[in-house]
Amino acid sequence: MELIQVKEVSKAYRKTPVLKNVNLTVTEGDLLGIIGQSGSGKSTLLNLMTGFIRPSEGNVFYSAATGDKKELHKHLPKIKKHLGYTPHHNSFYPQLTIAENLFHFGRLYGLSKPTIKHNMEGLLAFTKLTGHEKKLAGQLSEGMQRRLEICCSLIHKPKVLVLDEPTIDLDPMLEQEILHLLQDINKQGVTIVVASHHLNSIEKICNKVAVIKDGTVHTHGLLDDVKKSYAKDHFTISLHHKKRKPELIAKLKSLPVEKMVDHGNRLEIYPNNVESAVRSVVKLVEDEDLHIRDMDVRSPSLNEVFEKIHE
Repeated sequence: MELIQVKEVSKAYRKTPVLKNVNLTVTEGDLLGIIGQSGSGKSTLLNLMTGFIRPSEGNVFYSAATGDKKELHKHLPKIKKHLGYTPHHNSFYPQLTIAENLFHFGRLYGLSKPTIKHNMEGLLAFTKLTGHEKKLAGQLSEGMQRRLEICCSLIHKPKVLVLDEPTIDLDPMLEQEILHLLQDINKQGVTIVVASHHLNSIEKICNKVAVIKDGTVHTHGLLDDVKKSYAKDHFTISLHHKKRKPELIAKLKSLPVEKMVDHGNRLEIYPNNVESAVRSVVKLVEDEDLHIRDMDVRSPSLNEVFEKIHE
């Protein structure tokens, strides 16, 4: 079911356009990644989708369980009860404990104390913060602070969680920890929209992607479909040694190859048809007794798509 619709939305600050005629849909259960260059309008789009700012033109709609569409700003108090938002900066209070922060945010959403306590117990166990309830937020490790931030956004059990750069400034291990947490949250039935400039992170966890360019959604859809629209499968050949590499390269150039990249002991080949090219290379290697270490077919990366769009 279509859960969120951004329809012909534009936003300008002091007559300077930031977003122009943006159209975007989010389906229930999605884990949607929003990517774009710095200053492309990713954070502005998230703020529009969560009701923090109003569009200059157009509207954002949320669908109720019945399927009825409701305009965000006309029904903001009711819709916000189903929304969780994690900004790129910490919004919790460092001088309060984990429990005190969660009680505070729970009360902001109008929850009763027993409900907050019940939700908090589940969240702390889910995010591996059980036993740390009385620790001051400001004294937590960076990874624990990021998990607390997400807990504050989930205390009211929202249907939709929106996150702005959730892995910013994290080391690789903590980044993986947060990415796994987001996948687990999504598996619990929470629809997730996440903006990030970490393309590898988006590629690892998202089933859909939207690329923002020049203030509009340049492309949007299933991750694999978007990748195949802008880049092709390719394959690599790893060599035991470089002695016969010139001969191999000369033979490969006789094939219908668009591009070949030489990485020393590894060749990266972009053919018109990867299956046909791989069969030809296998035959070539056997006929010419060319010794290779291995051959690996690879799908296009989100980074390749991003570079292609911004050429």
